[in-house]
Amino acid sequence: MKKGDLRKVPDDFVHSERWWRTDIPSEIILSKNGVSDLFGLLKERKTKPFFILDKALVGQEKFKLFLGRDSSFLFLFDATASEPKTGDVDALVRSIKERNLDPDVIVGVGGGGTMDLAKAVAICLKNPRFAAEYQGWGLDMVSGVDAWVMPTLIGTGAELTPIAVLRGPQKKLGINTPFVAAKVAVIDPQLSEGAKKFNRFFTMMDCFYHHYEITLSKTSARDAILDAEDGLALSRDVLSRSLSEYDFEIAAMSAKASVLGGSSTIGGRVGAAHAISYGLSNAGPRLPHSVAVTISMLGLADLYRGGGYDETLRYLDVNGFPVPKARDYDIEVSQVDGMVKTALGMDKLWLSHFGEGWEKTVTPDFLKDVYTRIVTA
Repeated sequence: MKKGDLRKVPDDFVHSERWWRTDIPSEIILSKNGVSDLFGLLKERKTKPFFILDKALVGQEKFKLFLGRDSSFLFLFDATASEPKTGDVDALVRSIKERNLDPDVIVGVGGGGTMDLAKAVAICLKNPRFAAEYQGWGLDMVSGVDAWVMPTLIGTGAELTPIAVLRGPQKKLGINTPFVAAKVAVIDPQLSEGAKKFNRFFTMMDCFYHHYEITLSKTSARDAILDAEDGLALSRDVLSRSLSEYDFEIAAMSAKASVLGGSSTIGGRVGAAHAISYGLSNAGPRLPHSVAVTISMLGLADLYRGGGYDETLRYLDVNGFPVPKARDYDIEVSQVDGMVKTALGMDKLWLSHFGEGWEKTVTPDFLKDVYTRIVTA
């Protein structure tokens, strides 16, 4: 499929032909009536769902069906306070078990953090240890209950990734296993209509970085890179426009870019900007992941000037946002050593960016210099 075809948003989004190459284990349902389609499918398949809903959606007419149900099977997650923590997962798993709710589906409705929380709860319900003990790759786990997701903030790719990113007591790191991928993803671009411009913009910036870094990756599969190239074209198109007002065409393009973000992540891996962002996120609980990656990209001018660095400044300018600063989120020089420790643990991401021998470049001194410049900017 040509990139130009991807930019043509069909009037009937639900009938879009497959635009990704990588095999995706999740069942993708393209919808123009996301909430009713979700409830209809849950009923049709005779499920016993437990819902995790982004608290920001309360009060929006589109999501009132979630609030008219048994509150025992509903958890409201405040995604504005912090990204999901391993402690959030443990507490919710414990609560579900203590009340003998026995759901067979965990449904996450919201942005990337809410969907990742749902995926993590779903798998931890069937695995005995604390969530922090499952942060990493290749760990001994069994499949959990089914996770279903419905994004209301478009661009994270979390609806399809086999990753549940969590902030832990020692590190920010995902539960990385094929078992954590959502069983069903209901995608309706109209559900992002109530999102603020800030959230829509920076979530698409994160989508851009996913694709951009995978296209530069030295370890990603060929199909993942091709999907990332198509997603990059869509992301650039979206971010080159004003996102002040919701627009269905832009939302549909964003949804397609987000799906490609999920598909490219299955066989691909991001790089240096994401590696740096994990240290920043651990230091600033209020710092959204998408803003952390933006700050990180701008802090790596030596690596990305002429590419992602310059594009970041242009997209911020187009949409009237100032350059974000770490100090805006109370991140201080005293935290640099902790951030360096976190970033040194991102070996797979450094390998993706630099290839074999990355350790010669990514030294503690290199990272300390990067973080110090970021924090004092």
